[in-house]
Amino acid sequence: MNETTSTNDAMEPPNGPEEFRRLDNERSSERMPEELASQVEGRTLTITTREKFDLKAAEPVHYDADRWQLRLPEGTGLVMPGRASGRLSLDEIDKGITREYAGATELAPSRPAWVDFEPHAKVTAPRSTVLRRVDGELIEPHYGVFGADQRQVYYPGGYPWTCVGKVLVWDDWGSPYPAWSGSGVLIGDRTVLTAGHMCPWGSPNWAMQFIPAYYDGASTLSRGVSSYVSDYYGYDTGDSVSAWDMAVLRLYTPLGVNYGYFGTKNYNSAWEGGDYWTLAGYPDAVSGGNRPSRQMWWPVLDDDGSGSAEEVEYEADATAGNSGGPVFGFWNGQPYAIATHSGGSKTTFLWWTLEDTNVGAGGGALNSLVAWARSNWPA
Repeated sequence: MNETTSTNDAMEPPNGPEEFRRLDNERSSERMPEELASQVEGRTLTITTREKFDLKAAEPVHYDADRWQLRLPEGTGLVMPGRASGRLSLDEIDKGITREYAGATELAPSRPAWVDFEPHAKVTAPRSTVLRRVDGELIEPHYGVFGADQRQVYYPGGYPWTCVGKVLVWDDWGSPYPAWSGSGVLIGDRTVLTAGHMCPWGSPNWAMQFIPAYYDGASTLSRGVSSYVSDYYGYDTGDSVSAWDMAVLRLYTPLGVNYGYFGTKNYNSAWEGGDYWTLAGYPDAVSGGNRPSRQMWWPVLDDDGSGSAEEVEYEADATAGNSGGPVFGFWNGQPYAIATHSGGSKTTFLWWTLEDTNVGAGGGALNSLVAWARSNWPA
C-alpha cells in the first residue's frame, strides 16, 4: 500500500456532518479466522513474580467443583510487566522508518472484512453522579469543560469506535490496582497511540494494559479482549511543550490485526475553523471513566508549531481520563487521527483570560512516530 499523498490530497478537508450522516452502518458477512480468534479468547491468567514461581506455593483458600480461590505468595502480580521503553531522538525515529512509510504525510487505516462498520454508534446514558455544593451550586468536575458539557456517552459496537480504548497504568506491577488511567487508540497491527504523559517514565517495574471498546468493566468485543504493553516510546527533544506529548505502545497481542485501526494525517492549518473534528476517550467525570464518551463536529481554533510537532488547540470538552484519546476526522468515511489529546492551556494577564483552550499533540511528528512504530512492530 502506498502511504504517501499528493499535495492536493493533503489539502483535502475531512468529511463534515452532512457527509457523515450519509454513511450507513454495515454488518460484516465474514467470521474472524479461527487462528486470530484464539489469540483473544481470554482464558489466560497471568501470574508474575519477582523470583522463580512455584505453583505449589499458592495456598488454596477455597475450592469446589466449579471454582478455585488461591492465596498467592507475597510479591506476586496478576499483570504482564513491560519489557522496554525510552525516548527517541528525531534522528533515531527517521532512521527507524522503513521505505514503505518514509516521507508519508498520512498513514492508512484498516478495517478487517469481519469487523462491523458502525460510524453511527448508539448514544447511551452516562453512569455518573452530579455533585452540588450545600447551597445547590453545581460542582465543576474538572478544568477543560467550556460551558455545558457536550460529551456524549456511546456504546462501541463496531468500527471505528471499537478502536478507541482505555489505558491502565501500573508504576509497580506488584500493585493490585493501576496507578492511573487514560485513553488510547489502535493505530497499527499491534500499536496504540496515546499521550506521552500517560506513560510510567522512569519506573523499572511498570506495566500497562489496553482494553479496546471498554464499557462497564470489559470490552464490548468480548470480555477477554485486551492486551498488556510490551514496549512504549516517545520523543527525546529536550522540549517539554505539549506539542511533543505523544507516545506509541507496543501490544503483546496484535489487536489491530483482529479489530482494525485508525490512520493518521499531518494537520493542515487550512482546515482551521472547520467543524470537522471528534475527540473520544474515557474521562473520569463522565460515567467514572467506565464508558466512552465523544464530542463531534467542533473546529480547531489554532495551531502552534514546535519543529515538526504541532500543538492543536480547541474547545472540545476534556477532563482527566481524556488524555491520550484521539483527535480525529473522517475522510471518505475512514478515521484519521491528527493529534492525541494532551491537556488544557490557560493564558492570563492580571485578571483577564487571554486564551483558554484544550490542546492535542500532532503534526508531522505524530505521523513519524506512528510510522516508526509500524515499521518496527509488525504483527
